[in-house]
Amino acid sequence: MDPMQQYLEEFATQIARPEEEPANQDLSRWQSRFGYSPSEALVIIERLRADINGRMLSDDQWNLIRAGREAEGYDRETYEHQLQLWSTDPHSHHCPKTPVEVNDTSSYIFTLGGPFPDIESLRRAVGISAEARSGQGEEGDTDFACVDGAAKRVIEDWLGTQSPPINYRPTFIRLSQAPKNLSENSSYPTLGIDSTLPQHRMQGINHSFAPAPKEIPVWYFFYGTLMDPQTLQNCISIPTPPILTPASIKGGVLRTWGRKYKALVDGPATAHVDGYAYRVLLPEHEEYLRFRETEAYEVVRCRITLHGEEGIQEKVLGLTFRFARHDELDVDQL
Repeated sequence: MDPMQQYLEEFATQIARPEEEPANQDLSRWQSRFGYSPSEALVIIERLRADINGRMLSDDQWNLIRAGREAEGYDRETYEHQLQLWSTDPHSHHCPKTPVEVNDTSSYIFTLGGPFPDIESLRRAVGISAEARSGQGEEGDTDFACVDGAAKRVIEDWLGTQSPPINYRPTFIRLSQAPKNLSENSSYPTLGIDSTLPQHRMQGINHSFAPAPKEIPVWYFFYGTLMDPQTLQNCISIPTPPILTPASIKGGVLRTWGRKYKALVDGPATAHVDGYAYRVLLPEHEEYLRFRETEAYEVVRCRITLHGEEGIQEKVLGLTFRFARHDELDVDQL
């Protein structure tokens, strides 16, 4: 199944919350995120947990964005509440929005409705291009629009300037995906290598760099939770546990961010990281992996050493996920 299609179908499906007593740390998080008093936070948490139709994110959708949102201080409930606030009052003092930068290359989806019942009405009203998507929810087919960051800003501005005001605010869900921008004319980007240097550029008309941008099958090197076969199986939605090969790479070192997430960054040529390698066979499997890692990471080239039985080694050209936010590394790891 197309990973975007599955993503949208999960977005369209609403699941009930189990009721449980809010913990003190939950109340503290709500107070710090939204400025609620303890009693206000308690009432809102209990109301949300009792609302069987209140969930805005499916389990798999939350897993796709979890790492980035937890690093920002959210848990699932507070982030869903944040989305609800944005959808009902985008100018709420509880949820100041991060301005969309001119070069925002993120993609967003939202459910079509209100003045935008379909893609064509969105194009006529706002004058932007958008991609139509559909998913199967509990109440039938659900139509979505997929837009970039600039189009998102245009839609929000248009809705905010209508007179009389329009009582409709779409909930934008950012598709946080590890970027993959492999150059065909140089080794960029490669772990541990300054690929802007002349020796790492194309040397002739027949010179090529591997893996190619759209090469499939392709080897991936994992160094974190994806080394667990069950985790990887769930991530790429395959029926049987994947076969992982013990492997290592050079040119990188491991750091941490958010006090618990592993972050691979460039290191000296002699630096050594152990892990496991997996040969990704389908484009949609690679898409699942990139969604899971989020835009906190980027896909880069690397040279992988496969460690077989009886000490047999094989070197292959592959890919891995390099951490892209150096300013968010844990300070004691710098």
